[in-house]
Formats: sequence, structure tokens, C-alpha cells
Amino acid sequence: MNSQFIDVAAAVIIHRRKVLLARRTDDKLHHLWEFPGGKLEFGETVSQAAQREIKEELNININPQTLLLSLEHKYPEKNVRLHFIKCYLPAKFDKCLAKTDTNPLVNWFTPDEFPLQEFCPADKIAAGKIPWKKIIEARNRNERS
Repeated sequence: MNSQFIDVAAAVIIHRRKVLLARRTDDKLHHLWEFPGGKLEFGETVSQAAQREIKEELNININPQTLLLSLEHKYPEKNVRLHFIKCYLPAKFDKCLAKTDTNPLVNWFTPDEFPLQEFCPADKIAAGKIPWKKIIEARNRNERS
């Protein structure tokens, strides 16, 4: 196995106290939940990769904010370095929400509702390390102001 790590941007998209999760549709992790995103392309920042991947995969626009967590995980077939970046929907989010409502491979969950038994292993580790209460409450205050 290759010991190099593949850098991946994972978008932690927060809207109204909920987080968007997506189901994988490929490889050995098929049908498990994850924070959506994908591999960084050469010269790309984590924010740029998150925006590009979410646009390509879900056809929605996001506003990346801050890096929440980076972690390395070794799967049997590859090593990944995941960068979890806090993201929000744009101010005019109705079209984005409509696209997520019609996509059977995504869903909105509060952190307490995460289907952890059906999470990709690295995403499950991240879900336990991200300070959900702090970031959800901060976002909720911003949405009311």
C-alpha cells in the first residue's frame, strides 16, 4: 500500500442547527454517511476544493469559513488526510435547500441525530472531535442577527 496521504476537503455545511451529510456511492464505503467533499487538486486550498466539490457533487454553492479539524486516517486501500472545514449556505439559500431536499443521497441532521453506526470511519472520528455545541450555537446567533 502507498504510504502517502491523499488530501481531502470535507465540507461541514451548517444551516439552522443542522449539518448536511451525504451517502457514498462508490468503493468499499458504499452507502455510508460522510461530510461531503473530495480530493484537493494541485494548487487548491481546502476552501477552494470544498467549494468545487460541493458544486460538482451536489450542484450547490457554499461559503467556506474556518478549518475545524484535520486528521489522518489509514484505510486498507489508501491513506487520507481529511480537512474538515466549516461552511454555510449563501444568504439566498432557498435554491440550495431545494436541491438537497430532492437528492436522496443527502440529508440534514442535528449532531445528536447523526447516524454514527452508518458513518465512514474517519468521518465518525471527526464527528466526535468537532465542538458541535459551540459552532451550532454561534451559527444560530448569526442567523438571528
